[in-house]
Amino acid sequence: MKIERSLRELEVLALELQPPLILDTNVCVGDVIEAMRQHGLGYTLLQTDGSLAGIFTERDVFLSVLGHDTVLGEPVAAYMTVDPARVNGSDPVWRVVHMMHAGGYRQVPVVDSEDRILGCVRHKDLAGYLVDHYAAHVLNLPPDPEQLARAPEGG
Repeated sequence: MKIERSLRELEVLALELQPPLILDTNVCVGDVIEAMRQHGLGYTLLQTDGSLAGIFTERDVFLSVLGHDTVLGEPVAAYMTVDPARVNGSDPVWRVVHMMHAGGYRQVPVVDSEDRILGCVRHKDLAGYLVDHYAAHVLNLPPDPEQLARAPEGG
C-alpha cells in the first residue's frame, strides 16, 4: 500500500501512542514542568471536568516561563494554549499530518465525541509509523533523490 493511501485510511488510534500526561488546569506551572521532566515528555494535556481544556508545551516554557520564576507557583491555566487543535480517535492519520504541517504543531491531542482525552499524537509517533511500515522508502532516500553517487559508500 502506498504511504499516502495508508495515511488516509489508517485511524489515529491505530498508531502506537505513548500514554499522554494529563493534569488538571489548576496545577501550578512548576509542578507541570516537573511532571513533564519526569515523564520525558515535551507537553502536558490539561483537563477541566474530564474534558480537554488546553495543552502546555516546551514552547510555552520557553516563551512564557523562562526568566519569570514568579509564575512557577501560578496555575498552568494562565499559560496553556486554550482549546488546542485536536482530532477524533477515528479521524485518519492524514488529518493529523495536515494539522501538524499547517499549524506547526509537534503534538495534537486525540479526543472522543465528548472531548475526553484518549491520547496525543506526537511528531515522533508519525515518524515511527513511517519507519516501521515504509522503511525501504524512508531510510534509503538520499538527501537529493536525483543525486547519483560517484563512488561506492566508504570508498
